[in-house]
Amino acid sequence: MSKKMMLLALALILVLTAATACSKSGNESGSSETGGEGAASSGPVKRLQLMTLQAESVDTLNAYAESFSQKNPGYAVDVTVIPGVAEFNAAMAAKLAAGDPPDLMIYQWGTQIQLYAKGGNLLDLSDSGLGERFKPIPKNINVYKGKTYAYPISQAIFGMYFNTDVAAKYGVTKYPKTFEQFLAACETLRKNGLEAPVVIPGKDGSGATAFNFGYLHLIVAGQNPDFYRETVEGTRHWNGPEFEGLFNAYSQVLNYANKDLLGLDPDGARRRFVKEEAVFYMGGTAESVALRQLNPDLNFMIIPDPFLSDESDYKTIADFDTGISISSKSKYPEAALAFLDEMFTVESGELFAQNMSTISAVKDTQVSGDPILENQMPLLNSGKYVGFSEREWIPGIKELMKKATQQWMGGTDIRTTLDSLEAEHQRLLKASPDFKTDYLEQFNSQ
Repeated sequence: MSKKMMLLALALILVLTAATACSKSGNESGSSETGGEGAASSGPVKRLQLMTLQAESVDTLNAYAESFSQKNPGYAVDVTVIPGVAEFNAAMAAKLAAGDPPDLMIYQWGTQIQLYAKGGNLLDLSDSGLGERFKPIPKNINVYKGKTYAYPISQAIFGMYFNTDVAAKYGVTKYPKTFEQFLAACETLRKNGLEAPVVIPGKDGSGATAFNFGYLHLIVAGQNPDFYRETVEGTRHWNGPEFEGLFNAYSQVLNYANKDLLGLDPDGARRRFVKEEAVFYMGGTAESVALRQLNPDLNFMIIPDPFLSDESDYKTIADFDTGISISSKSKYPEAALAFLDEMFTVESGELFAQNMSTISAVKDTQVSGDPILENQMPLLNSGKYVGFSEREWIPGIKELMKKATQQWMGGTDIRTTLDSLEAEHQRLLKASPDFKTDYLEQFNSQ
C-alpha cells in the first residue's frame, strides 16, 4: 500500500473512533476492567501482546490498536509479526511451552484452532456476544467440544495471478478457464518468446505447493467434499489415484515453469512477475500487496485456477483465511475482548479488506472494489466456489506435503513421493489417536 493510502486509512479509523466516542458511553463487552469510554488512565499502561503471521496487516492492526487505546485509556496493544504458517506455529509452540503466550493471536484458520483449544490454551468465546457479527461459517473448525475459540477475520481468494500486459505482449489476450486452455496459453507464450511463462518459487514450501492446493480444492475435494474424511477412515489413501492425478497435472505445468525451481524464493518470483518475465504466478490475495509495492503500475488480475476440464464448471476458491483467538492465560481478557469488539465492526472490516485486497468476514461489509477481483465476485455471489480443503487436515501433514513436493521437484519419482505421504499421514494419525475421534465427531455434528 502506498504511504498516501495508508494515511487515508489511518485518518478513516480516527474519524470512526471520534464518531463512535460521541455515540457510545461504554465498550460493548460491558467490561469494568477497561474503564469504559473516556475513563481517566491511572498507573502504568497495561500492554496486550498481539502476534500475527501476516506482515502486510501490521499497519491496519496498529490503526485498530490506536483506536482501541483511545477508547480504553490505560491499555495498549503491541503487534508482533511471525510471518509464515510453519514459523508462526513453531513460535507459538515455544511460547506455550514457556508459559508466555501472547494475549491475542492471529493465525491460519484451520484445525490448529482445535489443537490449541484442546490443550486449554484458548479463551472460550462462546458467550462473548460477537458471534452474530460474522458471515456464515460453513465448517465450524473454530468450535471444540461445543465451544467457540476463534473468530474469522477475512475471506481470502486463492487463484492464479495473470499479468495482462505481458500476456498480450506475447500473444495471449484472454485468460484461460480450463486446464487445456491454460496449457495452450503457455505454449503460445513460449512460441512467441517467453520461455518460462509460469513462475514458481519452489525454494519456499508454500510456493512449491501452490499448485497442489489449487488442484486439491478444485478437483479432489471439489468433486468429493468427503475425500479427507474418507482418508481418515481409511477408505481412501494419499497414494491413491487422486494424488497421482495431481502430480501428473503438475508435471505438465512444470514444463512451462522456471528451471531454477528450488533456488527461487517468493521475493524473487514476485520480482520476475512484475518485471515482465512471467505471466502466471499462483497464490492468494495477500500477494497483491507485495506485488503493488514492487510495481504500483502493474496491470494484473487474480483469475480462478484454470485446472478444471469443462468451462461450464468454472468456479473459484475462497474461504476464511485467518482467525483470531484470545489466550486463556491473558491477564486482561476483558480488554482483549474489547479489542475484538474494535476489530469486528463493519467499518473496521471494510478497512481491513481494502488494505489487504481481500474480503472481510464481518457480516454486511461490502467488497473493497479492488479491480483485480472483478472476475471473481460474480462467481462468489452466485455460489460458484469451493473452500480451502486442507484446513481440516491433521496438523503437520501440510508441512510434510511441502517437503515431499520439493523432493519431487528435485527428482524423487511420483510413486515414492505418494507412498511417503501416505506413510506420514498414517504416522500422524497413530501419533495423535484422539484426532480421528475428534475429527469424525466434529464432521458428523455439522
